[in-house]
Amino acid sequence: MKILHRGIITFAPGKMAEGMELMKEMMAASGQTGQTWKCYRPSIGGGDVGHTIVCEVEWDGLAAAEAAWEKSQADPKMAALMQKYDSVVMHHTVEWYTPMPMP
Repeated sequence: MKILHRGIITFAPGKMAEGMELMKEMMAASGQTGQTWKCYRPSIGGGDVGHTIVCEVEWDGLAAAEAAWEKSQADPKMAALMQKYDSVVMHHTVEWYTPMPMP
């Protein structure tokens, strides 16, 4: 069953540019594990919307997502990027969605 993985990332104030550069590097590195992410920026809202992005990827199932995660965690380059990432992110929420058949 297909699933949608959504990450909602809020960067620390003043860290948006650095965070976006890290995201570009991470997306390039994650492409080697079969992940094709799409990222968006909220265009309307208040509060943290100025330094928040939403990234999504669709998987063939949880097993595929888990295999890609394990592969990315074994990659030394991704591990180094994650260390830097943790220093610029204020909040990161992960959501999982499954298709809902319509009657």
